[in-house]
Amino acid sequence: MAAIDRTRQTLVTLKKELTKLAGELAPSTRGSAFISWWTRVQLALPRALGQDHPITQRVLAVEWEKPMTIGGRVFPFGQFSEAAAREVIGLLDAAVHELDWLAAESGAFDAAGVDPELWEFVAADVQAAHWGKTVSQTALFTEDRIRRWTGQPADLVGEKLMTAVFGKDGQYRMGAIDGEREGWHRLAMGVAMAVRNPAAHRIEDRADHRRYALGALGAASLLLTQLRFEHGDRLVDRSPTHPDATPSGQTPTADSTR
Repeated sequence: MAAIDRTRQTLVTLKKELTKLAGELAPSTRGSAFISWWTRVQLALPRALGQDHPITQRVLAVEWEKPMTIGGRVFPFGQFSEAAAREVIGLLDAAVHELDWLAAESGAFDAAGVDPELWEFVAADVQAAHWGKTVSQTALFTEDRIRRWTGQPADLVGEKLMTAVFGKDGQYRMGAIDGEREGWHRLAMGVAMAVRNPAAHRIEDRADHRRYALGALGAASLLLTQLRFEHGDRLVDRSPTHPDATPSGQTPTADSTR
């Protein structure tokens, strides 16, 4: 919920800044204040509502420069249109209400409980309630990071990847005793097979899609969190395409894992 609150406050601030800019005498679209504001809008709205949301699309398509006609030809001259400013103020207000509605519909969700890199990757989809995409992107990120961090070849995927990393002969097994190690291996297999496979092969249409998506996110986050906890000092990008990669099948040395 904290992430949604911060996003909401960002949109409110952007709306206030535009209102102030619009009240200035002959504001310019080429001035530093407008450039800074517009850049932040272009970053914030897709993160808040998603790139394909109608509000995002309308704001990003606004033509800011007021045209001037000279000799039958139309030229922009850097002064933003008051009509465009009024439109975007209204759209930002609508974006705030849309975010409130999404938060109320989805219920409280604290992003602090999710692996930070994973959350950064899926935040826009969660906040836009794109639950199917949340699941597929969660599975994609988790598999990609595990493959890269442990130096597995690019064509090793799914069940085989998780077994190579967390299985009996894996170099990144987790847990203190055999039962725990097997449990973490099975969790990784579940993320790969029960979460990744359906998301990769079919569109899920279910009434509990939000709960399902956040559950998938939680399972993947738990796996990554434990991997960081037990092997954090070894987790660098050592994929075969990376210049510092350890060749697949070669045991990393103490120096190469830092």
